[in-house]
Amino acid sequence: MDNFFYKYNDFINFKDWKVGIYTRLSNADMKEDHLKQSESIANQIELLKRFVKFKGWTILKIYIDDGYSGTNFDRPDFKHMIQDIEVGKINVVITKDLSRLGRDYIETGYYIEKYFPTKNVRYIAINDNIDTFDINNTNNDITPFKSVINDTYARDTSKKVRSILMTMALNGKSIKPFQPYGLKKDPTNKNNVLIDEEVSKNVYNIFMMYKNGMTKKEICNYLNEHNISTPLKYKELKSNYYNPNNNKTYKWTNTVVNKILRDRSYVGDLVQHKTTKVNYKINKHIKVDESNQIIIENCFPAIIDRQTFNIVQEILNKQANEWNYKSSAHHLLRGITFCSCGAKITYCKNHNKNFRCICSNYKKYGKKICTNVHLTENDLIDSVLNDLKKIIFSYFTPGRIKIDFNKNSIDRNLLLKLIDKIVINDNEIHIAYKFAFPENS
Repeated sequence: MDNFFYKYNDFINFKDWKVGIYTRLSNADMKEDHLKQSESIANQIELLKRFVKFKGWTILKIYIDDGYSGTNFDRPDFKHMIQDIEVGKINVVITKDLSRLGRDYIETGYYIEKYFPTKNVRYIAINDNIDTFDINNTNNDITPFKSVINDTYARDTSKKVRSILMTMALNGKSIKPFQPYGLKKDPTNKNNVLIDEEVSKNVYNIFMMYKNGMTKKEICNYLNEHNISTPLKYKELKSNYYNPNNNKTYKWTNTVVNKILRDRSYVGDLVQHKTTKVNYKINKHIKVDESNQIIIENCFPAIIDRQTFNIVQEILNKQANEWNYKSSAHHLLRGITFCSCGAKITYCKNHNKNFRCICSNYKKYGKKICTNVHLTENDLIDSVLNDLKKIIFSYFTPGRIKIDFNKNSIDRNLLLKLIDKIVINDNEIHIAYKFAFPENS
């Protein structure tokens, strides 16, 4: 290390280096006992400070991404560092080694080979002896190979972790970070599931109310009127979970109730591997078909007996909305009609299989948020048709377009342009006319 420092002493003597030191530690690194000490954030900062002090430079800012993976660059302080580079606040980036900058060899290569040179930023990785401004440094030439090695390490670690988790799931051990509403982790063994006596009675009541004929909406009204905490609010109160959604209302909705009624966890079945990541680099989850999910029946104490659960599933399947948005054509006015409260209008079928218009706010939260529009689909379409007819009649008003056909007073080219414009407008009117007057088209 000392030889590395002295080598830099002979390097170009530039006095205006604006230094930003970047540190990163992923959760996977923290789990490795032999890495806890050497790779800790405090250790990285101490090493980088010693290096900068030895060079006689000044640190303008320290960037810390603690608990973030190196397989992607969606990290808060890394983004702040890029913003500071853009405005010229720093022109030197120093990390302990190349893997602290990132483990994705494609994006890491982009920053080292393209972005930093374009912005005239010097990059130094101390332990890997990399300095992008030192043209005589042969270690710069093998930087791409080191990036590939770092990427391979991340891929192998991901495979090992996934294999361990799948084995635990197959052995009936819970690997969920959070348990469903009404259940909780065993304080003595986080892989075991226990009934949460504090709110399990709410789950039981929801099943009983629905089984006895109450609608989901009526159940929501009951729960909201009795100020019963929603699953989201209860989770935030009992754990470190945080939902960044600014539109959360902590109100019971049909969606929340339906999720509870459909959850097999309440009969004691451990259902896992319901989603999976696209790959170790992309933090996107996709749904897993039920046939490929890991389901261990009667794995822990049940809140609901299986007979009651099966009856509820039958009722849910019978009362499911008959209009499937994914398999059928879009509704004629979908996405362009709004309630006076500002929310979108949605369309549902009643028991007569006729569509009715419902305010989405009213549908979710009830009369406290909106009183609803109370329109049938036919009423709404009639209203739109009447407005269209008024617009069309305004275009057909006699005398709206006047042309002087006196050959001596009109320019031929101007007439051709006017005719083209009339044809275009006529086509648009014809389309609207066919919609407004289908009986005459």
